Amino acid sequence: MTDEIKAPILTQIQNELKAPKSQYNSFGKYKYRNAEDIEQALKPLLAKYGATLTIDEDVRMVGDRIYFVETARYKDTEQEVKVQGWAREAQNKKGMDDSQISGATSSYAVKYALAKLFLIDDTRDTDSNEYQRKQHQPAKIKVKKLTEDELYNYQADYNGKPKFLYMIWTECEKAKKMGLNSKTSVPIEWWNNKFKENSKDGEVVRQFTKFAKEKEKPANIPDYAKDPEIESEIEKALSNNGEQD
Repeated sequence: MTDEIKAPILTQIQNELKAPKSQYNSFGKYKYRNAEDIEQALKPLLAKYGATLTIDEDVRMVGDRIYFVETARYKDTEQEVKVQGWAREAQNKKGMDDSQISGATSSYAVKYALAKLFLIDDTRDTDSNEYQRKQHQPAKIKVKKLTEDELYNYQADYNGKPKFLYMIWTECEKAKKMGLNSKTSVPIEWWNNKFKENSKDGEVVRQFTKFAKEKEKPANIPDYAKDPEIESEIEKALSNNGEQD
């Protein structure tokens, strides 16, 4: 019978540590944990396993910016571990005085040191990659689900001019039957680009595509939409109306 392998004390603390995100940022609308949350969650575990944790602070000037370097020193009966967390002080932050900015920066650095030491992931803070990515993403355009009549009456911006969406779809279908694709057909290229676009037209194009595929082909399309010459006249009339407006 093999002896049971005992996990190091630090590993046991890492596995048992639960530090919930008890803080809420109303501006960014996200939950997060701060250094104090982690420290409070650690205290009973450190006492349980007879371990100690100390934090040493160092302030460094790098170029013209101030960095807080927090060193977390962990020690138990088996090992000693030292981990550093860095955070750069913001040059200014709305609603904060200098002492508050320094305090916030110090807290960030402490938390990063603890996060590395105790393997805490998914922090999602204001300087995390995920948060920055979300902040730079434009808000998704929301459009209510249109009815069949609304889809057929919807006019999109087709190269600077209003055009019924079902007409563009019809042109795409004709082009596909001729063996054309987005590289050789302007309507197909337009449709594909709009499908990926974060705009009202893009959302309606996605709705129309789904609707058309479910129907296999657009239902109740007027016969005149199948005649290129008449369709061209309708487009001219629509363009003229748009100019008059």
